[in-house]
Amino acid sequence: MQSTAFRAMGTDVELFVDDWLTGPELSSLACQLEASIRRYERIFSRFDPASHLSRLNRQAGSWVMVPAELDEVLKLAAQWFEQTRGYFDPFIGEDMRRMGYSVTFDQLDVTVEPILASTRVPPVKPPVEFRPGPAVRLQPGYEVDLGGIAKGFIVARCAEELRAQGLRNFALSAGGDVQVMSDGEPWPVRVANPFGGAEPIGTLAVKRGGVATSGTYKRRWQTPSGRVMHHLIDPFTGLPADTDAVSVSVCADELTTAEVLAKVALLLGADRGTQYLCAAREAGICSSFLIATTKGDVVPCN
Repeated sequence: MQSTAFRAMGTDVELFVDDWLTGPELSSLACQLEASIRRYERIFSRFDPASHLSRLNRQAGSWVMVPAELDEVLKLAAQWFEQTRGYFDPFIGEDMRRMGYSVTFDQLDVTVEPILASTRVPPVKPPVEFRPGPAVRLQPGYEVDLGGIAKGFIVARCAEELRAQGLRNFALSAGGDVQVMSDGEPWPVRVANPFGGAEPIGTLAVKRGGVATSGTYKRRWQTPSGRVMHHLIDPFTGLPADTDAVSVSVCADELTTAEVLAKVALLLGADRGTQYLCAAREAGICSSFLIATTKGDVVPCN
């Protein structure tokens, strides 16, 4: 097993390869992979004022020409908004800024007390329109934060690019999102322990597909008044979600699907989240999951 890693998208990106590669071949793939991810960041990052997403947010109310990739992910996000009845809501950028999360987590100023009151009115339908071009119009009063679904899209798209370059057995990981491509046996994807232990809380077997983890235990900070905050917003309150699910990991054919299911299940909480994911598994939308709760329990479904 060979591996390479670098920092991007505010997290560690790691490539694990089970094919035989020379050192120069692996280095060349790593350089191409990093270049691809940097290009996608310039499209999707809400922390980069020059990104296409930031430009769309600044020009809410106007038709804005966007790259095909942004158009694709926005349409996918709008579909999931409707399918989850607003539990998956990428139109919460303003609330993220209100809490002080307008910069990367590494740059977050924890010495400033955020505004903890929200006047958010959840949209009843996606506040975004599309037309050929592609062009997008975002309704005034909303900002897009594609977050995990964009990261899942980037990881999956980069994995497809690696596959096109000849890799057959590998896993690409970025901060809890893992895309596996295997022509042989399934790969064991270890799920990190959200309680701080070194040992994983479980393992999900993946041959072709993605595993996404959503949790409240990583991007977490304390305000000067002592309130504990995290980055997962309840779209119906505009505040950090009050949930007894510490982390949710989901395996699905599509990494973006796993991303959405994991986030929605975490917002629903351990009991309702388990019911939601069991129904998704019965419908063939996902194949397995793990939920860790505030009580220290781990709810598996394989």
